[in-house]
Amino acid sequence: MHDRFPETLRFLLLTAALAGLMVQAPDARAAGAHAAILDDERPERVWGIDFKGNDTYPGMMLRNIIALEAPSFFRKFRFWNRSGFDYDATELRRDAIRIERFYQRRGFPHVTVRTEVKEGRRDWVRRIVFHIEEGEPTMIRSLRYEIDTDDDTKAWLEEQREFNRAQRRQLMQEGRRYQLIQHSDVEGLFLSTLRNLGFAFAETGVTAVVDTAGRHADLLFTLVPGPETYFGNIRVDGHKTVPETIVLRQSDLKEGDRFSSRKLRTAQQQIFGHPLFRFVTVNLPPQKPDSLVDINIRVREHALRSIRVQAGVGFEEIVRVGVSWKHRNPLGNAHTFSVNTRASFLEQRANLDYHIPYVFNPKSRINISPFGQRLDEPGYVILRGGINNTFIYQISREAAAIVSYEITRNRELVESSDVTIPDEEQRYNISALTFSGYYNKLELEQFQGWALRPYAEYSGFFGTGSLRYNRYRLDIRRYFDITRSTQLAFRNEGGIITRVGDHDLPSNVRMYAGGTSSVRGWQRRQLGPKRAIIDGSGRFINYVPVGGKAMYHFNLEMRQELHQLIRHFGFAVFLDGGAVWERISHFDLEEMQFGVGGGLRYQSPIGPVRIDLAYKVNPTDEDLNIFDGEDFGNWFSRWGIHFSIGQAF
Repeated sequence: MHDRFPETLRFLLLTAALAGLMVQAPDARAAGAHAAILDDERPERVWGIDFKGNDTYPGMMLRNIIALEAPSFFRKFRFWNRSGFDYDATELRRDAIRIERFYQRRGFPHVTVRTEVKEGRRDWVRRIVFHIEEGEPTMIRSLRYEIDTDDDTKAWLEEQREFNRAQRRQLMQEGRRYQLIQHSDVEGLFLSTLRNLGFAFAETGVTAVVDTAGRHADLLFTLVPGPETYFGNIRVDGHKTVPETIVLRQSDLKEGDRFSSRKLRTAQQQIFGHPLFRFVTVNLPPQKPDSLVDINIRVREHALRSIRVQAGVGFEEIVRVGVSWKHRNPLGNAHTFSVNTRASFLEQRANLDYHIPYVFNPKSRINISPFGQRLDEPGYVILRGGINNTFIYQISREAAAIVSYEITRNRELVESSDVTIPDEEQRYNISALTFSGYYNKLELEQFQGWALRPYAEYSGFFGTGSLRYNRYRLDIRRYFDITRSTQLAFRNEGGIITRVGDHDLPSNVRMYAGGTSSVRGWQRRQLGPKRAIIDGSGRFINYVPVGGKAMYHFNLEMRQELHQLIRHFGFAVFLDGGAVWERISHFDLEEMQFGVGGGLRYQSPIGPVRIDLAYKVNPTDEDLNIFDGEDFGNWFSRWGIHFSIGQAF
C-alpha cells in the first residue's frame, strides 16, 4: 500500500492540473467548438466551375446555359455577404444534361458529359469540372430548294439578288455541321426575304433526313411564296392635331406600291423619329391572303407644349442649367418651334429653333436657329450673334449627312499679356458653309463597334464674311468587348486649318486640346502652346492657351464594371495623348504629351457619373507654371481631376 501511494498521488495531481487548465481557458474551448459547429453548418458553395474537352464552344458560352454559378473574382471579396452560389447535386446532374442537349442540338449526337466535384481547402468549398467528350459531328451532305409556285414567279425569284444573297448567307450549307437549332434562323431568313420581295403571305420550312450512324444529313428547303402582294388600304389611328395625310407622308407608304416588310419597318422608324409622335406601330391586321394587303398605322402624340429643365455639374462648367420651351405643332403642319436657354460659368446662350421635319422625303429635315452667345474661355471672351441653317439627311439608322450655313457677328476680347495694357478687341464676321456627318455602326446601349465623324468648314467663300479659312476634323472611335464586364475603348481625333488669308486667326477659330473629354491631366484647352500674363510690376500671373492650326489627340481607355462586387459601380484606366501646333509646318509627333490615370464610374439613371484622376507624364514648363526659371506651381501641377456626367467618349 505504501508503494502505491505515490502513483495515486501523481494521478490526483495530474487530474487536478488538467481540470485547472480547463477552468482557465473556457472561452478558447468554446470558441473552437463554435467555429467547428459553424464550419459543419455552413452550406456547401460552388467556388469555381471549369470545362474540359470543350473544343468547339468556349467555357464562357457554356456557363450561360447551366444553372449552377460560381462567384466572380470580385464577388469573392464580398466577405460581408456570403449568400448565394449554393451547391446542389441534383442541379449538377441537370446541368450535365443541359450541356448534352446543347451539343446535340448543334450537331454532336454522341456527346457525353461527366462531372467531377473537388473539395477545397475549406470543408464548404466545391469546385466543379465538366468533362466533355464531344464525339464526331453530323455534317450536311446535300441540300435542295423546292419553290412551290408557278414557273414565271420561280424564275423571277431566282434572278433576284436579295434571294441569291439569302441562299449564300443562310447558315446550313454543304460541308458544314448540321445543327437543329439553326432551322428557325434559316426559315426566318427566307421568310423575311420573300416578304421583302413582295410576298406578304409566304411560308417556309426546313426538312432534314439525318443518318446518325453515318453522321450526315440531307436537307430540303421548302419555300411557298404565295400571291404577289401590293399595299391596299392604309388606315391611320390615334392622330389628333394633324391630318392623316401628314402621318401617311411621314410613313412614305403608298397604296398600289409593291409590298415589302422592310418598308413597314422603315415607316415605323420614320414616324417615330418625328418630334410629334411618341408611340408608333405599323402592322398587318388579320386578313385572308390576297394580292392587296391592308395596313394599320397607330400613333400617339406627345403633348403639344412642354417645358424641360436640365442641370449638371462639372469641373469645367462648374454648374450648368438649361431651360427650353417647345411647341410641337404651332401652325398645324407638324413643324416644331422651341425657345432654348442655357447658362454656366463657361457659356451663356439663347436661341430659337424652327424645325421642319419633312422637306422632300421623311429622311430630310431643316432646322433654322437664330442665336446669341457669350463664351468665357481662358485668355479671351467672345460675344456672338447670328443664325444657323442646317439641312440633315438621314441616310440610314447608322449614318447621316449634314450641311449647314452659319453667319455671325463676333466681338472678341483677348486678354493682354500685360495687365497694364487694355485687352485687345477684335470684331469680325464669319460666313461659313459646313459639311459634316456621322456613321455609328455600334450598339448604343453597350457602345460596341465603330463610330466615324468627319467635319469640313469653309469660311469666306465668294468673298463673304471678313475671315477666310478652311477647317477640317476627323473623329474615329472603336469599342471592343473583352469580356461581358470589360471593354476597351479607343478614339483618334485630329484637325487642321488651311487657306488662311492675310490675317491672324481669332482665338475662337483656332484648335485646342485638353480637358475632361480630351487629353486628361490638362484642364480645358490647356494642352499646347501658351503665353504668359504679367501684372503691372512685371510679376507672372498665369499662362493662357493660344491654340493652333493643327491638332491631334487620342484616348485609350479600359472600362471595368464592378456590378458583381458593388452594384452600378465600375472603374476605368486610361492613356491619353495629344499635341497642338501653331502652324501645320510645325507638326511633329515627338512633341506629343501624355496623361495617364484612372477613375470611378457610377451608372446613374441619367448616365454614367465619372471622376478621373490623371497624371501628366511629360509636361512642359508652361504646364507646371514655371516662368523664367521660377516655379509658380505646386505639387498638384502635374495632376488633373476631371468630373462629369457621361463617358469621356
